[in-house]
Amino acid sequence: MTRQKIDRTAWRTLPHPQWNVRTVHAMFADLNREHFGVETYLPMRNWGFEQGVIKRALAEHGAGVLHEAFTQIFREYKPTPDYPILTAGFAISYRLNTVIPRILRKQNRKNIFDNNLFNNGLTTNELVEYL
Repeated sequence: MTRQKIDRTAWRTLPHPQWNVRTVHAMFADLNREHFGVETYLPMRNWGFEQGVIKRALAEHGAGVLHEAFTQIFREYKPTPDYPILTAGFAISYRLNTVIPRILRKQNRKNIFDNNLFNNGLTTNELVEYL
């Protein structure tokens, strides 16, 4: 029986538990090409630094949260002549601290809402108070 090789660069279809550093780099290369027309992705500082930053972020936050965070960061980023691309190192080092709390708050609200609505049932007044 042969094991099928996983394409770690297929970030659009790869399940989040299978993401790794290579997946994040592929995402940034693709999105820089799509958003800013830049064909060659270059990391922040160097490849080793950026790989370490990505690996730590994946371990701390998980691929699902990072995927959503990176999507938001790309929407908000405005390239300049000095910084024409968005690097994973920059996004993680300088932008995650503003985006992750918003994502976690949204997820927490959704979890509380879902738990109360489906497990306990909310009255109209509780729903209005919650919102």
